[in-house]
Order: sequence, then C-alpha cells, then structure tokens
Amino acid sequence: MKILRLKVRNFKPFRDLTIPDEDTDLPDGLILIEGLNSTGKSSLFEAILWGIWGADSVSLTNDELVSFASTHCQVIVTFQVAGTQYKIDRSYNPADGMAVVLFAKKDAAWKRIADKSRSVATKLDEVLSLELKQALSTLLVRQGEVAVIANATPSVLRNLLVRVYDIEILNRMTGHLEELENDLKLRVNALESDYQRPEHIQQQITDNQARIQHYKEGQESKEKEIKSVEKHLGALPEIDTIKQIHQLDTHLENNKKEIENDTQQLDKDLTQAGLVSANKKTINARIESLKREASRIKTERKDTDETKQKVDQEIGKISGTSTDLKEKIQILETAGTGDVIACPTCSKPLSASERKKLISEYKTTIKEGKTRTKQLETERAQYVATSKSYEARLFEISRSDDATARVAETQNKVDDAQKKARDTVSELSEVLQSSKIKTVEDLLKKYDVSSLSDLQDKVARLETSLDALKADTSEVDESILREEIQISELEGRRTEMEKRGKDIEELEVVSEHAKYVRRKLVNGFVTDFVFQKRLIGIIRGATNSYVRSFTNEQYTSIDLEPTPAKGRSGPGLILKIWDERDKAWKRTSQLSYGDRTAISLGLRLGISRTMSSIRPLKDSPILIPRVRTVLLDEPLGGLDKLRREAVVRTLVNDQSFEQILLITHTDVQGWEGVPVIEVSKTGTSSNAVLKM
Repeated sequence: MKILRLKVRNFKPFRDLTIPDEDTDLPDGLILIEGLNSTGKSSLFEAILWGIWGADSVSLTNDELVSFASTHCQVIVTFQVAGTQYKIDRSYNPADGMAVVLFAKKDAAWKRIADKSRSVATKLDEVLSLELKQALSTLLVRQGEVAVIANATPSVLRNLLVRVYDIEILNRMTGHLEELENDLKLRVNALESDYQRPEHIQQQITDNQARIQHYKEGQESKEKEIKSVEKHLGALPEIDTIKQIHQLDTHLENNKKEIENDTQQLDKDLTQAGLVSANKKTINARIESLKREASRIKTERKDTDETKQKVDQEIGKISGTSTDLKEKIQILETAGTGDVIACPTCSKPLSASERKKLISEYKTTIKEGKTRTKQLETERAQYVATSKSYEARLFEISRSDDATARVAETQNKVDDAQKKARDTVSELSEVLQSSKIKTVEDLLKKYDVSSLSDLQDKVARLETSLDALKADTSEVDESILREEIQISELEGRRTEMEKRGKDIEELEVVSEHAKYVRRKLVNGFVTDFVFQKRLIGIIRGATNSYVRSFTNEQYTSIDLEPTPAKGRSGPGLILKIWDERDKAWKRTSQLSYGDRTAISLGLRLGISRTMSSIRPLKDSPILIPRVRTVLLDEPLGGLDKLRREAVVRTLVNDQSFEQILLITHTDVQGWEGVPVIEVSKTGTSSNAVLKM
C-alpha cells in the first residue's frame, strides 16, 4: 500500500488541507514530516488512520475529532495497492453520524465498490489483507512505542510478536481449546447442579412402592365398609321418597292447623255477627237488618242531640239572665237610703221602696232560674246517656257488620284449607302406595324412629358416610396414581442420572485432554516451532541490517532467546545484541538509553518489514499483507545527531518499504532530495505543505 493523496476538512486543527496541493501524488520512499510541537503532525497520521479504518483506529471519539467551531469533518485518502488505486471518503457529523464510501479507479474513472462502515471494513480487509488490529501493530509506530520495546520484559516482547504477526491459527486453536474447556466446565457444572445419585433415586422408588402397598391395604377395609353401608341403605326407602312423604305429611299437619284456626275464627265471627250459620242468605239478611237498625239509631241520635242542644241553649240563657240580675242587684244595693237612683233596666228614677221591691223581684227571678236550670240539667243528662247508648249500639252494629262480612271470607278460607288437606291426603296416599307403605306410622315403626325427620336424618347420615368412604377411596386411588406417576418419573430420572453420570465422566475426561493439548502441545508448538524455528530467524535477518546502520556498526547482530514461563508470566523472549566493540552478547538492560532506542527502532522496523513477506505457517490460509508502508511518529527523540543522521540515511536508501512517513521535530536537516511535509500553525488552524 502506498498513500497517494490526503484531503482533510475540519479534522482536529486542519480546516481545509490537501496534500499534495497540486495535481500530483505523494512520492515513494522516505517523507519527513517536520514542525514545532502542537502544530498537528500526529494529527496527519490520525487523519490517515481514521479515514481508512474509522474511529477504532484512534484514541479519540468522532465528536472529539471535529474541529472547534465546526459541526462536521471529512477525510479523503487516496492510496494504491498492487497497481490499483483506491479512494476512501469518510465523513462525520453528530446529527447524521458516520458516512463512508470506498471507490476503486477503473478505466480512469472512480467506481463505488462499498459503502457503509461494515461493508467498507470487509472490503478493506480483502484489499489490504490486513485487519485493523494488525495495522495498528505494524503500519503505525506510535510515539513512545520504541521505548516500550526497549524496556519490554521477555513475556511482553513475546506477546508483542504474537500480536503483530497474528499467529491466528494457533491463537484460535488455543482460544478454541480454552473455550472448549470453559464450555466443558459449564456443561459439567450444569449437569452436576441438579445431579442425584441413582441409588438415592432408587431408595425414593422403594419408599413410593411401600406407600402404595399401605394404601392398597387400607382400600380393602374401606371397600368392605362401603358394601355394608350400601346394603343398609338398600333396605331403606330412598331419601327423595322420604323427603316427599315428610313434606306431604308436614303440609297435611299445616292444613289441619289452618282448618282449626280458620274454624275458630269463623265461630268467633258468627257469634259477633249474631249468626248461627254462614248461609249466604242469612248473611245478606243480617247485613240488611243491621243497615236498617243503624239508620234508625242515627236518626234517633240526631233528634236527641238536637233536643240536648236546645236544653243547653236554655241553660245558657238562664245563666246569662242570672248574671245580669246579680250585677243590677249589686248596683241597687250600693245606693244610700235617701238616694235616688235610676233603674238599671229602663233608667227610670227609683225610690228606696221601689229599689227594694225591684231587688226582691230580681232575686225571685234568679231563684226560679236556678230551679229551672237543675231541671234542665237532669233532662240534659238523660239526653247525653241516650246519645251514648246510641253510639255504643252503632259501634256494636259496625262490629257485627264487619264480622258478618268476615264470615263469608273466613268460610272460604276454611273451605280452601279443607280442599288442600284432601288433596294432600290423596297425594300422600299415592306416594305411600307406590312405595308399598301402608301408613306413615307403619313406616316409622318399621325403622324404629319417632318421626320422618329422624328417618330422613338416618338415611342422610348413611349417605354422607357412604360419600365420605367413597371420597376417601377416591383420594387413596389418586394417591396411588400419584405414587405410580412419581415412580415412573423417578425411574426416568434414575435412567437420566445414570446417563448423566456417564456424561459427566466423559466430559471430565475430554476436559483433561483439552487442558493437556492446550498446555503441552499447542503452547509448546508456538514456543518450539513458530518462535524458535521460524520467526526468530526471519526477524533476525530483517533487523540486523537496521541495527548495524543505526549504530554505525557498533552493534552488528541481534538474537531472540526463548525463555520458559515463570510464575504468572508466560513464556517469553530475551533480546540479545552482539557488541562488536566489546566482542560480547549483551541484553538491552546493559545498554545506554540511546543504544536501546536505536536497536529497538531497528527491531520495530524489521518487524514491519517482515509483515509483507511472511506467513506464520506455510499452509496458513492467512494472506500476505499488501502493506509496505510505515508511519513513524517521532521515534528519534532518544538518539543523538549522528544516530539520527544514520537512521535517516538508512531510511532514504531502504527499499523494503514503498513509503515511509517519518514525523520528527529534531535536527535532520541537510538531506537534499528528501521530500518534506512542513506543518505550521496560524491562529487556531494548522496547514501542511509538501516540499520536494
């Protein structure tokens, strides 16, 4: 892969940038990227990675990549792989999210070959033969990564190579074996979670069988009792027949009481009405007689009341006259002997003798009035007594009239009650005859009870007892059925547990075998074959030339020595370097910081260099990556001027990569013919210019 052109809009510090700005492509070989700190050099690499692989390739979110004071960003990367040009256009805004399209140039025209993130990622894997995680480990050398390699422990260094070379077959094999072990463990745990020993289940079956035997023994006793009760009930009338007889007998008794009560009421009404029988003609004649008598008495009472009223009026008149005369007498008696006073009645002057005479006449009149009043009061008392006797007789006539009216009604009640009694007797006789019973008394005597209620209760008790016995029998049958079902289930579970026990044993055997294969065979194969017999030799050959050039021939060779696992750390690799000056193998811990940096950079470039030429195994289905480009983000910080010049000189002449982009802010000037991208910043926006 070779990057041809980069177009950036509103991405981090770059508002609108196109490199190269003319209608040309980025050159092959080494390209230096220079600029002061915080001008945006690393942002160019982030733009390339984000444009090709999206947000997973950088450490920031999509929103954090958008320039301040802007709402969207866009990156277009044009690159070439195996002679074919591709262009990827990726943009983002918070409202619509991510949009990405991949084009391929065919017949001088750009044609869309994939869109949307997933399909573009799949197509890129196909074009580059390189997944994102591999690309980040080989294509890009981040700031500080060289120092990490220089200070790496054996296990960290080994894991780095495993990750970089993506020994996928062996990794997947180990992963599959671990997944198999975990799956087997989960399956065993699941099987053991409710596992029961078959012999325990067999004991439960035995207990169930014992309970069934106990139930059956109880059933025999209950069945005998049921037969006895049924026999006893068979000799008794049916409960419905007894209920019917009891009901009719009760109705008959009620009818008799009703007849008795109505007859008593009829006799009472006849006596009160003054009748000897309830004959209709007699009743009507009596009613007419009472009406006539009542009319006569009312007339006589009226006459008596009028006479009494006249007497009252006369008594009142006498009383008024007496009162008036008494007042006049008082006036006349108060005058002196020689006084002349006018007559209280006619106002005529009266002498003393005339007054005396007049007073005497007044007193005589008053006396006569008293006598007459007594006579009138005696007469009045007689009239009052006569009126009361009329009232009493009218009341008696009213009662007799009401009683006479009731006689017919009461007679009808007596007739109805007698008819009901006859009907009840007839119906009772039919029931008794159909049940072959002579009389109710014979029925009670036959079954030694005092009443039909007692007989009904006796039958009901027997039927209740029979129902209870049958219910108990039914419950026992259900209990036996439940026990038999449970036995069937337990037998099935016993068979299942026997099979499960065998399955657990087989799974545990497979689990132990998987652990052995993973621990002893696969991991050992990675250590013994992949690293010791293949990768180490390839890396050594690719790295030695860089180490010699970067250290001015002081260090001429490296070696990677496998180490066994220690404690929690897995197997590792120790980086050893041949010091030509001291004629000795040294470890990185014995070197200066600058030497470690130079050698680690050489190892890192050697790793990236081998990625385009090897596969982990000869028959591996993994394709060789089509990427011969490396992005170096300020790896020269730990080197002095001579070492930096040696690195640049080596990279200028390096034919292992199609393209090398080197970010540096250190002094590497003076290299004529080396293309430089100068990055600068004005205000809040950065710019980059390619200078050939």
